[in-house]
Formats: sequence, structure tokens, C-alpha cells
Amino acid sequence: MTNTVVAEVGWWSELDHQVLDCLREGPQSMRDLAGRLNLSPEGATSLLLMLAAEGKVRVTAVELAESA
Repeated sequence: MTNTVVAEVGWWSELDHQVLDCLREGPQSMRDLAGRLNLSPEGATSLLLMLAAEGKVRVTAVELAESA
């Protein structure tokens, strides 16, 4: 693996751990989780959906977007 790939994998792994650590404190709104992780709500949503596809988290609520 090149150094760039290793660094990218490490960054994603660290972000995954940060999300899981936040969720160990209990369920949170997407907005609160995004704020704690310094991500946009859209970025947090993408990350959570990837973690859900890997079976690491469960998404249990959805709502209409404000613009809908």
C-alpha cells in the first residue's frame, strides 16, 4: 500500500471510531452528531449509511427534509 492509501484508511478508521464513540453515549440526532464530529449533516448522513451497510450501526429514524 502506498503512504497515501494508508493515511486515507487510517483517517476513515479514526472517523468511524469517533462516530461509534459518540453513539455509545446513546442515540443522537443527525444534527447533533454532525456538530460533534465537525461534519456537515450530509457528510454525517453519508458516513452513517456506510457504517450501516457494514452492520456497525442501525439507522432507526428518518424524516422529511426541510425543503420537501
